[in-house]
Amino acid sequence: MNTYSMLQLLRDQVSEGTASHWSDVNLVRRLNMAQRKVGLIVGNFPGAWLVKSADITPSSSVITLPSDCSKPLYMEEKSSGKPLAWLGSVKHRRVSRQVGVTPDWWSGAPEAYPLMNTLEVNQDSYSTEVTLWYEIRVPDLVTGTAAAGGAASLTFPDDVNTKRVDDYYNGVSIETEEGTGAGTVGDSITDFVGSTRVATVTGTYSTDSVFGTISRLPEEAHPLIVLEATLMALAKPSSNIDENVFKYYMSERKEMRRELEMWLESRVKAQGRINFTEEGF
Repeated sequence: MNTYSMLQLLRDQVSEGTASHWSDVNLVRRLNMAQRKVGLIVGNFPGAWLVKSADITPSSSVITLPSDCSKPLYMEEKSSGKPLAWLGSVKHRRVSRQVGVTPDWWSGAPEAYPLMNTLEVNQDSYSTEVTLWYEIRVPDLVTGTAAAGGAASLTFPDDVNTKRVDDYYNGVSIETEEGTGAGTVGDSITDFVGSTRVATVTGTYSTDSVFGTISRLPEEAHPLIVLEATLMALAKPSSNIDENVFKYYMSERKEMRRELEMWLESRVKAQGRINFTEEGF
């Protein structure tokens, strides 16, 4: 379900087909808040739904986390496969710190500790390329009419829901509902320039293209996003709340969350996160 479809369904559920009490910007903001809540549910279940990897070369022992990294999970040297363990905190920095040498299998791989958006390897001058597995930060949802377009180019709307961060939407798929490109399914964004809001995409677009991005969460989680956003909108102090309608959506949200959790759990039975084993000598 793309963001445009989510927004239309959300409007139906708050009984406002045309913007009046809730603007599109405000409702999409609620969809994004709901997506973050559902993303935490998905990320906390086994199955590695949001896990990807990246190869990174440290600079002076510092590994800068990818911009879409929400939580680092596991790291190993790319060439040797030796895992780099996590130190509990920076307070352990000087414990068994190695200076200017690369450890071998017998002395053990180095350790790393987290510092904001980096990991620092507890060894001087460490520059060996590593592979990091991490949980992604799910990009915010966007829908609207293209501000500009062309072959392989789409300019996102100029509103508060558009993130002006380079590469923020890379890898996100979009669908076009109306105008130029209508009916396209699964066009992918390969590059995004935050300052101009221009996305490089696999398709052709124009100023009449009405599009919606597709959440990176599993499709089975999309209905819960809409239900969470519906309750956020109906709970707005200035809204006209029908108590029975509110209770109905509360019940639907509870049931949908239960069904989603059962579905998420079924991917990998009785297993949490990712387990890596190493053969002994």
